[in-house]
Amino acid sequence: MRVGILLAFLALEWIAQTAAAEPPNQIPFVVGLSTMRAVSSPSGDYETVQVLNEITQGSFKLVRSGEAPDDSGTTREITVTRGVRLEDLRNARTLRTYFHESDPEEFPGTCPLATTVMINELRSSGKTTVTYLEVEPQFGETVVTRTLKGVLARIGAGPVDVPMLVNGKRTTLHALHVAGRLADDDGGEDFDYYVLDQPSNPLLLRSKGPGFSSAITKIDFPEAKDSPDSMERSLAEHRPAVVYGVYFAFARAEIRPVSEKVLKQIAAVMKSNPDWKLRIDGHTDSIGGDNANLELSKRRAEAVKKALVERYGILANRLNTGGYGAAQPQDKNDTAEGRARNRRVVLTRE
Repeated sequence: MRVGILLAFLALEWIAQTAAAEPPNQIPFVVGLSTMRAVSSPSGDYETVQVLNEITQGSFKLVRSGEAPDDSGTTREITVTRGVRLEDLRNARTLRTYFHESDPEEFPGTCPLATTVMINELRSSGKTTVTYLEVEPQFGETVVTRTLKGVLARIGAGPVDVPMLVNGKRTTLHALHVAGRLADDDGGEDFDYYVLDQPSNPLLLRSKGPGFSSAITKIDFPEAKDSPDSMERSLAEHRPAVVYGVYFAFARAEIRPVSEKVLKQIAAVMKSNPDWKLRIDGHTDSIGGDNANLELSKRRAEAVKKALVERYGILANRLNTGGYGAAQPQDKNDTAEGRARNRRVVLTRE
């Protein structure tokens, strides 16, 4: 018992110490933190959603899901869980950013993010030593095909601004732009990263290396119930509540499992306010024809209503639905970030 209490104290102390050294607009390392990432790979482009699902005395768990394509071009929903020791988030120098459903939950000594020691070294000396594990699936399991080592160096004198959609708002995050060549006996590969300049939560905002390129397009984390931008307060004040945490299958109205947490939040708001009636409107990006997008947005709103009624017991007569397709964009559709902002569900109190 005393050991557990000590570990919990040390974990909290580390989070408090690193938070004190962090810049404005920080992203909290909290349960419920989710990121959507656009990925480009040889097998095709897709998006993944990663949720910080649990923080314990000495570790945390990430749940990552995506409609990933296989070598034949067929896509299917894949969900994996990765456990990471807090010690590795602090001090590991080995990046293992890819993991698959056939993998064990933990790979001690590695981290799928950058780490505190890397950030601190990049801040102080402008460089850090890194090992990158290149892995690929083979015969039902993933194996390390290359172990690339070297130095990543900071580009520029300090942090750079990276635009990001955070809790539905366009925000500027501070990141360290780092690059370098990592090598093994078979040669070297160039790597380029934009890392969130935050020792307690060094997210890889943008990543580029051999055979892959990815970028986080939006970040969401829980807000206090009385926050000016919380769902419940917006609805209480008769302001539209923009919801980005409901994810759908590509070009379809099927709600992906990772959306369950947000659906549960909507249901909780409805149950806390039994006299409220809501209108649910779907919005899409501009990919596809206008008529197809309009119909898709309506079907997605209907899917949300159906989930709230059938899974959470909300009365159907309290929910109306509609859709606008791509007719009311929040941003331009010529970037992944803009399209992510345009794909949304909007709740309005009637």
